[in-house]
Amino acid sequence: MKKTLLGLAVFSLFVVGAAQAVNSANDGTATLAVSGTVTSSQSICAVSLGQSTVILNGDISNMEAQGDDATPPTTIDLSITGDDQCTTLVKQGKMVYKFQGTADGIHANVLANAATGADAASGVGIGLYNMAGKVIALNQNTLAASETGTQFRMGLVKLDYQTPVAGKVQGALTVQIERL
Repeated sequence: MKKTLLGLAVFSLFVVGAAQAVNSANDGTATLAVSGTVTSSQSICAVSLGQSTVILNGDISNMEAQGDDATPPTTIDLSITGDDQCTTLVKQGKMVYKFQGTADGIHANVLANAATGADAASGVGIGLYNMAGKVIALNQNTLAASETGTQFRMGLVKLDYQTPVAGKVQGALTVQIERL
């Protein structure tokens, strides 16, 4: 008898529980957005710049055309700092520098002049070059990192399809590292 009552009580609980699980037309739902990152045990490497500010001056009559190879005199030193894993990746040729910034509106391969106002130069951008004078296209090309340090060149250039006008030039360049 006790077993029968116990069985009836357990059955009643299941029936009541099932009745409680029914959705009502008044019930609402909610959505949870989940995001995150899965990482491996990679070490943290950082770019070190030889200088954080560069002053570029140029004469419109002597400025290189956008996209032409050149060897402007301004050089910037780059290096990668970090632990032994960073050093090993650089030695293996598995680290490169990428140059990011606001590109010009024509070919999008040089840093745009961000100076504004009546005294801002127009028709002029900031070109990036490797040490051999080959163009480094902004937001596209990379430059191999070297364990002894890496350098690149910067210079003012005349933008294609625009008439250069003398004035102030400003730009912001981000140098990041990429693992290959």
